[in-house]
Amino acid sequence: NAGTNTLTVTDANGCVNTATVNVVVNPLPVITVNNPTVCANQTLNFTSTGGASYAWSGPAGFTSTLQNPSITNSATNMTGAYTVTVTTAAGCSNTAVSNAVVNALPNPIAQSNSPVCVGNTINLIGNGGTTYTWTGPGGFASNQQNPTIPNCGMPNAGTNTLTVANANGCVSTTTVNVVVNPLPTPQIVSNSPVCVGQTINFTGSGGVTYAWAGPGFINATQNPSIPVSSLSNNGTFTLVVIDANNCTNSVTANVIVNPLPNVSAVGSTACENNNVTLSATGGVTYSWTGPGGFTSTSQNATIPHAQLSASGQYSVLVTDANTCTNTAVTTIIVNPAPVPSITSNGPVCVNTQLNLSGGGGVSYAWSGPNGFNSTSQNPSFSPSSTAFSGNYNLTVTDINGCTASTVIPVVINPIPNASISSSTNGGCAPLCVSFNVTPSPNVTAINWNLGNGVTGNTATQQTCYGTTGVYTIAVSVSDAIGCSSSATYTVEVYPQPVADFNHAPIKPIINIDPEVTFTDASHGANVVAWQWYFNSTAQFTSTQQNPTFMFTEPGTYPVALVVKSDKGCVDTIVRPIVVGEDFGIYVPNAFTPNGDGINDIFQPKGFGIVKYELQIFDRWGERIFSTKTFEEGWDGKFGSRGGDICENGSYTWLINVTSVFGKAHEFKGHVTLIK
Repeated sequence: NAGTNTLTVTDANGCVNTATVNVVVNPLPVITVNNPTVCANQTLNFTSTGGASYAWSGPAGFTSTLQNPSITNSATNMTGAYTVTVTTAAGCSNTAVSNAVVNALPNPIAQSNSPVCVGNTINLIGNGGTTYTWTGPGGFASNQQNPTIPNCGMPNAGTNTLTVANANGCVSTTTVNVVVNPLPTPQIVSNSPVCVGQTINFTGSGGVTYAWAGPGFINATQNPSIPVSSLSNNGTFTLVVIDANNCTNSVTANVIVNPLPNVSAVGSTACENNNVTLSATGGVTYSWTGPGGFTSTSQNATIPHAQLSASGQYSVLVTDANTCTNTAVTTIIVNPAPVPSITSNGPVCVNTQLNLSGGGGVSYAWSGPNGFNSTSQNPSFSPSSTAFSGNYNLTVTDINGCTASTVIPVVINPIPNASISSSTNGGCAPLCVSFNVTPSPNVTAINWNLGNGVTGNTATQQTCYGTTGVYTIAVSVSDAIGCSSSATYTVEVYPQPVADFNHAPIKPIINIDPEVTFTDASHGANVVAWQWYFNSTAQFTSTQQNPTFMFTEPGTYPVALVVKSDKGCVDTIVRPIVVGEDFGIYVPNAFTPNGDGINDIFQPKGFGIVKYELQIFDRWGERIFSTKTFEEGWDGKFGSRGGDICENGSYTWLINVTSVFGKAHEFKGHVTLIK
């Protein structure tokens, strides 16, 4: 509507006049404001444009004439609509609204399980926000809401700061103080080592409460004891202490309970006037006491020339290297000596039984001429020479182990001499031998046993042994006074070897396996020499035990083996060796083509064959089957009859072959067909 306006006026007389006026219309201001959003305690900044003067009003009584006013340390009650009136230089005014938001700060809560002890886990607990940031002593940092610090130490003590942010991104901080108490320092003092049966005393320190544990031991006092110790108390004892801060620590100590010495005391039993000994083991020092005021500090004490009054109990106190002591008791017995008696049946002849008899004890020890000894009460033996004449001593021992001795003289008369000689003492069976005995001049009787059932009573005897073995020849002679002697002699009859051998291959074939290996199979004696003869020709011989020989022509060859034993006994065997030609063929004489999978095909077998033809004929001479393939057999069918199996009966076969060396052979025979 701005511009020039014209006014036309007409009065009552109809007169008209005009006037003009220029109208100016100023525009209203265009206002631009912001809509600030802040967190509590932050500055709330407003901005506006479009005029020459400004008038602001808003929540909490806010007013301002600034174009861009600010509110420091904003609060949540300042959230709302802020109106600004803007006036231009022309005096035109307009209003606009700025919507301000003051978000509340989060209310962080920081907690912990403080106080804790060194080595425990610090648990930090945060609340009041959506994100969490922890920092603390010892470089600790974590973005977890509830972090932990395991196995804490003293550097982890102090203030931990928690910064939380809410969903509006407003941040607030709080702290929690963590106290880390040091562990107590427990100590154990004991009187270890101790001996079994002594008191073990413990002294503990470093806490306000105490818990002891060890082998066979539990206690909750500060300074406990084990009144009567045993070996089961050996080992490690643990003391757990709790201090005023409820922190726990433990310490161990090894307790040694030394065993009492394992004392062994041994007394002895002796006869009057003999030494009596005491012996003890198990320690390092010894103290003996006994009857008659006996004392000794020796480990092994001796009472010389003990009398009957020394009998009784002896006690020894033993101390070991750990100063532990123990006692043992033993007994000494002093017994009286026995009274021995002695008799004999002497004089006797050499090789005749001498009987000795003793009494007065429970055990006996004899000694006499020529090394004689015996522990029998009444020993008997046949003295082999007059050297056994002399004094025989007897020592008897009674039930108490006491001994006494006595002596008796004995005379041994000589026996006549007998000595055997022979023509030989060994040979191969059968063996004939002559024996001779040369008796002393006073011999009155001779008796022979030649070991093979032959006997005689003259100085010379002869016999033959036909069986292998060792024969014992015996002769006895006696003189006029009744003394006799005998002699023995051995003759060995050696076994004859039995010559034998094996050979491989069993059926050697010329040009295939003409080399034959001969293996000695001789037995019956220890063979030590071999002589082989091949082809009855001297130049084909061998002295090996297991020789080989190459045959050059087929045929039958006598092979001889002569063997000799270690005793010189000899045996011979001659055996023919058949050397076959360079091929072979084997034809069965029956088959059963009944389809049971067993012997259904008539199939000749052979070797060394390069050409082959098999023909089968019936009883009328008609050929019913033929093949030139060696691996093909006859299945019993006759092709011209539609493949039926032929009737039971005998059929003639004809085989023509050529060997690998070009030699032709013809064979014929019969085979029986059984359905």
